[in-house]
Amino acid sequence: MKRFWLKHKWLRRTTYSFVTLLSLCFIVLLSVAYVYMPQEDHAHTPAYLAQIQEQHLDHYIDAGNFRLHYLHEGSGEPVVFMPGGGAWIYEFRNIVAALAPHYSVYVIDPPGDGYTTPTTKNPDFTTIYTLDSIDRSLLMFMNTLHISRAVFGGNSWGGGMALYFTEKHPERVIKYVGMDNAGLDLPDPWFYELAKWSVWGEATMKLSMPTSADAAKQLLEGLLFDKSKVTADMAQELYPQLTFHRNLVSQWVLERNLHWSVTDQLIPKMKTPTLVIWGKQDTIEDSSSYVQRWHRLDPQASIVVLDHAGHLVYDDQPEKVNQLLLSFLAA
Repeated sequence: MKRFWLKHKWLRRTTYSFVTLLSLCFIVLLSVAYVYMPQEDHAHTPAYLAQIQEQHLDHYIDAGNFRLHYLHEGSGEPVVFMPGGGAWIYEFRNIVAALAPHYSVYVIDPPGDGYTTPTTKNPDFTTIYTLDSIDRSLLMFMNTLHISRAVFGGNSWGGGMALYFTEKHPERVIKYVGMDNAGLDLPDPWFYELAKWSVWGEATMKLSMPTSADAAKQLLEGLLFDKSKVTADMAQELYPQLTFHRNLVSQWVLERNLHWSVTDQLIPKMKTPTLVIWGKQDTIEDSSSYVQRWHRLDPQASIVVLDHAGHLVYDDQPEKVNQLLLSFLAA
């Protein structure tokens, strides 16, 4: 073997160079995963946040492991909605405007997003960012505000969390609404599947999070079918809370902890009236796969697929979504 290496010096040098480069790449990867953190932006207050604060619609409540940030507007039958991962109350601004004249509308920043925070200063993220922990927090939210029963729903992860609450507490839920919601036992897009792996997940999430409003605009353009609807103002509303370190860390923790096989198995046992709205051109959760599974798991559910709509179906087709919601809630 020694004679072989002496004879092929070029191979030895190439091998050493490759091993050295590989080691350096691994060190950089570890540094990004466990040392580097993007800069937080607390300097910019979203205009919508300032607006709801001025109108006294903006509230906080300690519930379980989280200090939940929520909006409350209107009166009547309670409706509780949660936006998806990486989003916040602003996402449902159009829905709130449509429903608040008829219903008591609550929109909660889900744990890990927006301005909801852990109640402890240095929490164990792996322990608190779970379906059961979030479920307990939502139940305390309902009890503290004396909401006996409500319509529950949401988009993406928020819709999955609302689905789990519906399954665990059917006596507290009047109806369920899912909008391109998580909660089905299907593979995530490759990027999110990658986030489930240690080191790789931390590094890719940190490097992919928007570091400017322009980058946030590009992110939104990937979630909507009609990219022309993505404005600079929308990006500015979304961007600041994405930079918060607690929100960033929660994204890969939630990706590893949200076991949708649990919610998936419980769907056939649901008796709650259900409306599912899906964007046909959803690039995050494929409409054909998810809708087919919904039909199989809950044949009684009302399922509507809207053309020319992506993952944020309520931004692509706001009028149609609002009309579907109003009709379903009134039935």
